[in-house]
Order: sequence, then structure tokens, then C-alpha cells
Amino acid sequence: MTAIVTPDDDPQFMHMALASHRPRYGHITVHLTPRGGDAAHLAHDLIRSFGKHLPLPDDQNRWMSVFSGKYDNWRIAAAWCLALSINRLTVCRAHLLRLPNWQHLLAFSARTGTHLTLLCNGPIPREVLPLLNPIEHRILDTSGAAADHWQTTAGLQDLEGHPWWQHQAVFPPPDDEPWFRPPPQPRRRLTTRHRFQLAPAAREPQEPASKQGHCDITVVADRIHTRIAHPVFAACVAVHALTGHRTHQIPAFYEDSSIRFPFIPPWAALLMDAARCLQDVGGLPGISSRSLDAAQEDADIDKALRDCRLLTAQPAGQAPR
Repeated sequence: MTAIVTPDDDPQFMHMALASHRPRYGHITVHLTPRGGDAAHLAHDLIRSFGKHLPLPDDQNRWMSVFSGKYDNWRIAAAWCLALSINRLTVCRAHLLRLPNWQHLLAFSARTGTHLTLLCNGPIPREVLPLLNPIEHRILDTSGAAADHWQTTAGLQDLEGHPWWQHQAVFPPPDDEPWFRPPPQPRRRLTTRHRFQLAPAAREPQEPASKQGHCDITVVADRIHTRIAHPVFAACVAVHALTGHRTHQIPAFYEDSSIRFPFIPPWAALLMDAARCLQDVGGLPGISSRSLDAAQEDADIDKALRDCRLLTAQPAGQAPR
């Protein structure tokens, strides 16, 4: 890890840090929100910097307590980091973070293999210094050294063709946004021995919200990548939009997509990769590698469908209730 220190809060350092946010190279800069000192909110800041958003708040503004009480945001952030090929992560104003958050970030870096840069716009906290002793690190305190560090892109893979950072969906969704109807739910249950057969997806212009058009997959893909932070839920919604299969019919959707699901487009395969990463992530404070049974999460997935403005599809030949 690298610590860049500017005790006098020189604005030049902040400008360089923000300019280093270059997703095409896998470089992400996180600017802490006012509540970023809390562990759950710090993880949320990471998730948001990856272009993902947690569910919208309910009428009592309980979004963080509801979501964080069931799913670990650090585990979600690590899954996206691995799936999206993030290789450099800069966290601004790290001098405001308490010791436990430094521990979370260092463990996050070790688990994901991401080079961590902590910009301290003030002195490094005294309580943190012993934590750095056993860790390979360097401390930079000049603008020239900081510029060289943040501008290094030689030898890094250009991720310009990666679909994840090109999405354009608005969050939160506007009230007048068009809703789409996914393909009808197939009669036959999907098992790991079957392959996905993509339903025809019209690429027609968006219809007014008063009409319920067929799925425009390009628009829906943008919404899923922007509005669903949980990788499993995002993968389930993508499968539903592409095939009409409901979550309880997808017992192993996060298996090897190159073998089981050869017809899934790259934007959806990426979501399945993130879901698989979520199952594998461990080694972070307070994180287990438990599997998530998608069939038990129907309420959350239904909310994700609504956030993406997708209507619930009925089985083929079944009249809507």
C-alpha cells in the first residue's frame, strides 16, 4: 500500500487523486461521504465508486440498517472489485478514518489483490502507525512523487471495452421512467443440465410509461449495472430479463458461465462472475463465505426488479392475476 501525506491539505493532491479515477485502467478513487468514518458507510462508498447503488430508502429512510443487517457491504464490495478487475484503489481523506477502518481497507486490499493508496489530507493518525510496520508500504509527501504514483498506467490492461463502466442509467430512477415486461416465464424448470435459451429481445424505442413495452435489453442492462449492488440479485434480475426464468428456477446460475451458459451476453456474464466472487470471498473482518440461497431472497429480488422498472412476468400461457 501507499500512503500519500499532505499535512497542510494542499488542494493539488486532492485534484490529482480525483483525476486518477480512470475505470478504463481499473483505477478507482473513493471520495468519502460525511459518514464514511463508519465501517458500513465506508464500504458503501466503495460500492458506489464502482458504479453500484444500494436499494432506495423506504418511507422511514431505513435503507442502510435494512440492507446492512442482512448482507455484508464489505463482502459485496470485494466481489465487485474482483469481478470488475479493479487493480488500484485510492481513498481520499484517509486521515479521518479510525483504526478499524484502516484494518478493513488493508484486509480488503490483501484479499482482492488491489493496490491501496490512502491520501491523508493531514497527519497519519498515531494509532495507525504500528499497523503499518509489518506491511510492505511506502509514504510519499511531495507533489512530484504523488503525481508519478497516480499517473502510472504502463503495463496495465486497457479495460475500455469493459461494459461495466459504460452504463448510463439514472439513479434514483425517475418517476416517469418506462417499465418493461420480461419474456414469459418458461414452463420447464431450469436445471444445471440445461442451457439458457435467450428470448427475443426487441430493441424498439422506449414507450411512454403508461404503456408496458417489451424488454429493451440495452436499457435494462444499464439499469441493472447501476441500481443493484448485490451481485446475486443483479445476476437473478439479468437472467429474468433475458429468459423469463424466476430465481427459484436458477439453482446454479453462478457456475462457470463459459460452460453452462454460453449464450449469455458479456454484460450478464459479468454479473454472474460477481455472484460467484461473492460466494468465494472470505478473509475480511467479520465476513464469512456462506452461500446465499436465491430462492429465499425473493422479496429483495422483487424490489430489485421494481428498481429496474421490470414487471413480473407470468408463466407462458398463464393469465395475469
